[in-house]
Amino acid sequence: MSSSTSSFQLTLSGGVTKKLSRTNYILWRTQITPQLQGAGVYHYVDGTSTEPAKTHITKDAAGKETEGPNPLHPLWVKEDQQVLGYLLQHLSKEVLVTVTAITTARELWVALASMFSSQSLSRVNNIRTALINAQKSNQSVSSFFAAMKGLADELAAAGKPIQDDELISYIIHGVDQDYQPLVSALDARVTPVTLDELFAMRSNFDQRM
Repeated sequence: MSSSTSSFQLTLSGGVTKKLSRTNYILWRTQITPQLQGAGVYHYVDGTSTEPAKTHITKDAAGKETEGPNPLHPLWVKEDQQVLGYLLQHLSKEVLVTVTAITTARELWVALASMFSSQSLSRVNNIRTALINAQKSNQSVSSFFAAMKGLADELAAAGKPIQDDELISYIIHGVDQDYQPLVSALDARVTPVTLDELFAMRSNFDQRM
C-alpha cells in the first residue's frame, strides 16, 4: 500500500466540476468515481478493502507466539483518510454538515448513497417523463438532439441506460406534423436508423423545408 500512496495523492489532487449538493448526486458520483478508479483507490469505498487488525501474532524460531502492532494497519488508515479527505473536499456545506461523524471513506460512500437513493429514483422517473413528453417545438434540430441525448446520458449515469432505438422513438415522437413525410420514410426503412443517420436526415429535411 505504501508504494501507491504518493501516486494516488497526485491523481486525487484533480477536482470535479461541481461539489455534491442535495440535487446533483447522480452527476457528482459520475464525476468522482473515475477519479477514485483512476487513482487505484476505489476499493476503499466499494467495500473490497477492509481495515486490517491493529495487532497480529508472530512466531519466533522456537515457535513462541508474540502479539505486536500490525504494520499494515497504520498504512491502511493513512490511505483511507486521504480518500475520505478527498471526498469531503467535494461536498457542499449543506451536505458536509450531515456527515461530520463519519470516519472512513467506505462509511461516507454508503451514507451518501443511502441519503440520496430516493432522490436518485425520483430523478430517474423525472428524466423518463421528460423524454416521453419532449417536443421539438421551435428548437433547432441540433438543440433538440442535444437535449434528448443529455437526458439519455443522465439515465446512463444513474445506472438506467436506454438503448439508441428507444431514444430514437422518443425523438420521433417529439416532432410535429410537419415531419410526417420523414416519419413515413423511417417507417418504410428495412434497416433501423441510427442516431447519426436520424440527425442527418432531420437536418436535411429542415433545410429543404
